[in-house]
Amino acid sequence: MHPAGIKFGLSHGLLELNGADVVLSGRFLESISEMARRKVLRRKRVMGIWDEAVRAGLHRTIASFTDPRQEYVPFFTGLDRIVLQTLMPIAEKAKIGRREGKYFFTDRTFWARFRKDVRRPHMRLEAAAAWRLHFRETYAVIRQLCAEHTPENMRHAELLALCQLDGWDRSPNKLTLDDLLA
Repeated sequence: MHPAGIKFGLSHGLLELNGADVVLSGRFLESISEMARRKVLRRKRVMGIWDEAVRAGLHRTIASFTDPRQEYVPFFTGLDRIVLQTLMPIAEKAKIGRREGKYFFTDRTFWARFRKDVRRPHMRLEAAAAWRLHFRETYAVIRQLCAEHTPENMRHAELLALCQLDGWDRSPNKLTLDDLLA
């Protein structure tokens, strides 16, 4: 995130420092998790829930922005990555995967928990049904893992499922030009 975005987030209580890392404040994370819980449990479709949950959580935390545009735009451009970086340690505790540096890898044991007896719809012919089934199974596995390993983080299961559904690809997992040049 751009330093101006970090400054904005820290000054409004949306971000906090955790050692050298910038993470979501507890209040903001709880707000986003609550909105994700509401949206996941109410819907049949899962496309777009991530953006709706983050936006609703932000509006719940801060009612309106009176700051100049140049102060809050850098915050919004890096917000998704900060949310994912904040959730990576929670996902590690739940044994969903592991973080290596700035990358997050899902464990094979996570995928082994998927049901083997279900007939999965073909992605090309029945894309919506395949996507829904994949989300439901991912969500069920994440709830199981949270219940087994970190029951105190069950309230973040819906948000973790949305992160897993995205494949953690809004985080710094993607290779950048800096990665190739280093």
